[in-house]
Amino acid sequence: MKKILPILLPVLVLAAACNKQIDDIRPLTKIDKDGELASLAGIVETTVGNYYLLAGFDVPLLDFGESRGNNVTLQDWAPVSQTTDAFFFRNSPGVTTGNSAAYFRGAYQLIVGANTTLEGITTFLASNFASLTTDDQNRLLYAKGENMFLRALTYFNLVRVYGKPYYQDAGSSPSIPLKLTSDIKDAPAPATVKDVYAFITTELQTAAQLMKVPIATPLTNAFSNTAAAWALLSRVYLYMGGSIASPDACSNQLAATYADSVINQTGGRYALLQGDAYKQMFGDDEFGDLGRAVFASNKEIIFAHDNAAGGSSIGQLYHYDLSYGVGATFLPSSDLRQLFVPADIRGTFFKLNTNDSHVETTKWLCLNEAWITYAPYIFFRMGEIYLNRAEAYAKLNNTALAKADLKAIHTRAGLPASDIDNLTDGDVITAVLKERRMELAFEGHNSFDYFRNGLPMTRTAADNNGTAMTVQPDDPKVVFAIPNN
Repeated sequence: MKKILPILLPVLVLAAACNKQIDDIRPLTKIDKDGELASLAGIVETTVGNYYLLAGFDVPLLDFGESRGNNVTLQDWAPVSQTTDAFFFRNSPGVTTGNSAAYFRGAYQLIVGANTTLEGITTFLASNFASLTTDDQNRLLYAKGENMFLRALTYFNLVRVYGKPYYQDAGSSPSIPLKLTSDIKDAPAPATVKDVYAFITTELQTAAQLMKVPIATPLTNAFSNTAAAWALLSRVYLYMGGSIASPDACSNQLAATYADSVINQTGGRYALLQGDAYKQMFGDDEFGDLGRAVFASNKEIIFAHDNAAGGSSIGQLYHYDLSYGVGATFLPSSDLRQLFVPADIRGTFFKLNTNDSHVETTKWLCLNEAWITYAPYIFFRMGEIYLNRAEAYAKLNNTALAKADLKAIHTRAGLPASDIDNLTDGDVITAVLKERRMELAFEGHNSFDYFRNGLPMTRTAADNNGTAMTVQPDDPKVVFAIPNN
């Protein structure tokens, strides 16, 4: 039986120029190939509009990645609510009982938006491409790559939430519909996990090539580029890389290769921040003194959604605001906090909120107002890329290279290189996953890192209301039910 997709016509948006802040744009009321998509300027504008549709994805993606893991616990053990639905592994498909339904609908709105723009680009390429200047031809091709990237990113986030981990059932289990048109009557049946991943990797490889063309006005890291496509490919292939017990060599080699491309083939545009610059990237910026809301000059960030103008309700998840008496639904778990030794710079990314006497993470503490934060939602940064490559190398039994990447992250945090040098070969993969947990905490990776690797996720009694809990990677509740409406 076919699933009926909850797709609305996307609200696409218009900007005066492609390099303007996303939040400066205004909505269009009609997008079609004979209207806005009949010109290069219109295609660029609707492409910018598709980035705007990423707004609001940060909360559910953090919810799915962190709430179902062991990096957080609840401040208040009240009855299950929309915010805590995922923490309790309820995975409700209802509209008001979890973040899943709204996220699923929003994701397909973005997909339809990208499909609409790509259809307009196809028509425009056939009829007008030859008449364009070289610069305009390049901008059109680049826009095509951007929309393919956004569509692939959205499908990846959908399949890792609504599909089984890739190593299970050889990817043959059903997951999500692959909708490739703008026709709202087109409601395809769910595709297999394997088919969705195959589509994503093919899409990204093409997008990466298209976005290599030079464009007259370089875009900031609030927009995609070839490096962002490579970063996503590295993550995708890591998810395809098999369990710890049975890794897949081909996928792990590709994960390492694409991570290496970001690190070594981008002309020094990106780098791991060091020392004070690293501290400030996630430091306490409650009142804006660090300027974290403006991130274009941050060399570690490859691609992020800009919340500088509109803000995000992530703040309500992680920070308590005394003025309104709201926030800090989730607190850093005691199990996570005890991993950070005093010398670890990352220990400064925790702060005692004297208003409620709870320790919070500062990663989302940026110009907070009640439940709103203006921190960018980081999709890809260099810290993850090094750890992707380290994990892939460890699974390929190339422990020397895995240690080198692991050491780059470990020493950047102010910890001794000898910790890594003294690891036995058999301990390297465990050390990599521990470092991922610490380095990427509260960024939406935690639960996925357990389940995609075939590992159980365990919460200690101290972090689970007095009762320890373990969720196995093949437990049915690891996979969200596709919403019904």
